[in-house]
Amino acid sequence: MPNLPLPAGFIFGMSTSAYQVEGAVKEDGKGPSAWDWATRQPGGTTDGSTADITDLQYYLYKLDVARMANLGINAHSFSISWARIYPFGAADSPVNQAGIQHYSDMIDYHLQMGVQPIVTLFHWDTPLALVAYYGGFTSPQIVGDFVNYAKTVFEAYKGRVTTWYTFNEPRVFCAQIATYPFNISLAAGVNSTTAPFQCSYNVVKAHVAVVKAFREMGIPGEIAYKNDDFVGTPWRANSTDDIEAVERHTAFQIGVFSEPIYGTGNWPQIMLDTLPPSFLPRFTPEEIAENKGTADFYAIDDYRDQYIAAPPEGLAACINNMTDPNWPQCNQLVQYDVNGWSVGPNPDPDSTSWLQSTPQNLRYSLQQLQARWPTTKIYISEFGFDEPYEANRTDLYLITEDVTRTNYYMTYLGEALLSIYADGIPLMGTFAWSIVDNAEWNYGFSARFGIQYLNHTTLTRTPKRSAFALSQFFAAHLQKNATVNP
Repeated sequence: MPNLPLPAGFIFGMSTSAYQVEGAVKEDGKGPSAWDWATRQPGGTTDGSTADITDLQYYLYKLDVARMANLGINAHSFSISWARIYPFGAADSPVNQAGIQHYSDMIDYHLQMGVQPIVTLFHWDTPLALVAYYGGFTSPQIVGDFVNYAKTVFEAYKGRVTTWYTFNEPRVFCAQIATYPFNISLAAGVNSTTAPFQCSYNVVKAHVAVVKAFREMGIPGEIAYKNDDFVGTPWRANSTDDIEAVERHTAFQIGVFSEPIYGTGNWPQIMLDTLPPSFLPRFTPEEIAENKGTADFYAIDDYRDQYIAAPPEGLAACINNMTDPNWPQCNQLVQYDVNGWSVGPNPDPDSTSWLQSTPQNLRYSLQQLQARWPTTKIYISEFGFDEPYEANRTDLYLITEDVTRTNYYMTYLGEALLSIYADGIPLMGTFAWSIVDNAEWNYGFSARFGIQYLNHTTLTRTPKRSAFALSQFFAAHLQKNATVNP
């Protein structure tokens, strides 16, 4: 589609997170995070690895930023490690000036290389001290400590960073802390069943308070958080249960953090109808008013969009039975159509529980987001794919020929172009995950999402086919003076 230029100002970005790429886990005064601890527990990662070294981007960030600039990437969305700024997390604990200086130098180098720095304040790496002290994000105490940390970062980098995220995928994070090993340290009165919802309430409160501080401090730029997941399509188009299951999926998987900020200011009605206040804390009328409008754009980590079905026991049976294993969401993801065909190409087996390549559904996904939570700007803040069996290969020429990942990116970007021109979606940036293979949380190094291969012995980065395909696509479609008339 060479005659479809991207809008002027469109961002060709890459995304990373501090825990996954920095390494240098004990260097320059950094405190331990919950993930530093979790990977040391039995079964913490599938391959037994930790992120103590990973890509060592803490020291090698200039190498990665220079490579981005060389590929034509014009923005890098990265996170700051809270435990590098406040090793103990708490507002009344010391600030680590070495951490402040590190990110200052890193931001300056991005600007020097013509790569816009975009900062996420929190990408899942809670300071371990706060988890041990009061249960981290399952306690309301976290709100004040997070706001204090955010203010410190805003003051340090204001004017140099103009796009900010408060939280990365809070829905995934809040579900994660209810599972082993994180669930051994929850706030008093919170258990693994109620933890995701207590966390969700505290995250929304923290986000709203941080955005209020951002605006009161007069920080130039824009701020939001990164949503994840998708609305979904009924598996059986003529099934009323599957149609309702899509709405339940929407409420619990994406509406939980979209509706309070971009909609009514409150939780989705389905969640209010399903969960008692002892599970899901209720917002007061004053909080509802404060929640609304605390984001300047909509960001979505849009990796896939799949079918949704009612659970096999039936929707009503699930909804009315709190002991049902599918309660309270009462929906199931289906990775094949009613005829048994896969929704799309499948990833490495380590990720088959959630990821497929579904570019054919991207336009529908963006249309649903814009219809339900209208905005004037959308970023696809993450999208990416782990090449099947890549971690099993040893020959470099086999690793770098990542055909499935390359196809994933090119087909998604083609659909993104059509969403702008044919559907009028205000899409203004896409951020590929990720610039280099990294530590993929509980998957360790067994799942690889990088457009560059990382040699863990030498730390050498080698571009894969997908890196050049992305570079060529954006070189063809990014035009400084382009205008779009959908």
